[in-house]
Amino acid sequence: MKKRIILKSPSRIHLGFLELNQSSPRIFGSLGLTISKFEDIITIQENKKFEVESKNLDVKLKIQDILGIFSKIKKIKKCKIIVKKFIPTHQGLGSGTQLSLSVGFLISQLNNLKMDINQISEVLNRGNRSGIGIEAFESGGFIIDLGKNKKSKNLPLKFLNLKWPQTWKIILIFDNTLVGTSGTNESQQFKKLKTVHSKFVNQNCKAVLMKVIPGILEKNFEEFSEGIRLVQKNMSKIFYGDSNLYASSKIKKIFSHLNKKGIQGYGQSSWGPTGFVFCKTVKERNELFNELESYIKLKRFKEISLTKTDGRNIGRTLKS
Repeated sequence: MKKRIILKSPSRIHLGFLELNQSSPRIFGSLGLTISKFEDIITIQENKKFEVESKNLDVKLKIQDILGIFSKIKKIKKCKIIVKKFIPTHQGLGSGTQLSLSVGFLISQLNNLKMDINQISEVLNRGNRSGIGIEAFESGGFIIDLGKNKKSKNLPLKFLNLKWPQTWKIILIFDNTLVGTSGTNESQQFKKLKTVHSKFVNQNCKAVLMKVIPGILEKNFEEFSEGIRLVQKNMSKIFYGDSNLYASSKIKKIFSHLNKKGIQGYGQSSWGPTGFVFCKTVKERNELFNELESYIKLKRFKEISLTKTDGRNIGRTLKS
């Protein structure tokens, strides 16, 4: 019987970087949360030829490229890869990393290559800046990495992986008229960043160490939200030159509305355009979700949509 393996891997939201001053000896460092709403579901099986089946052409081409990379460095069996479900692309949900790691992991499993996830990441050029996607794939949860030495080719150093409080809930906000920055464009955007003032890294690290981490450990939602708000304000200032600017002007207005209501746990995942809002309970999320739907309708924001999700405390799952 031909070998067949099914893998599911989760999406994530990226909540910000700690250090973006390119003159610093240690750069990046980031925090993020694995979420439950979107996932890759991919099957690999032995086949008479290399074959990829996906409804999305970009996904199909990327998998073909990955097969080509592995074929050059390893002796691998001919196989068929079937994408049954995939994370929305270019939305700040980590689709590129999850697809690469999922396919690389499946190839390793099918061929008994015994490659760990760090080796796969290095082969497929993932984790150049953030280690959030790699750790989300492996373990899920709320993740913090310590970045990397600027001259090092090593992957970002994992610092902490915390279980997400399951009573805390999340709303995602999508602007369906926009596509997020990724790949080569993302690299160019990082290069364009001007010298980042040292106060930002000081504020970010203090917020993470004294508010975000203890907020999760002590289940103090207000303290956690305060820390996230400070990091997000700094990200907006660094990326857009203003602490209240984001990729989507409509989502920016929704955030201004949240701010007036005294809500602090909101922001943009990665380069966006996806926005997120943290809620303390299911009840509070449901109330806010309904209120935001009414606000979006009142303002006639076309192509803006909302969805509910939870934090996810497990990474990829495998079934043969």
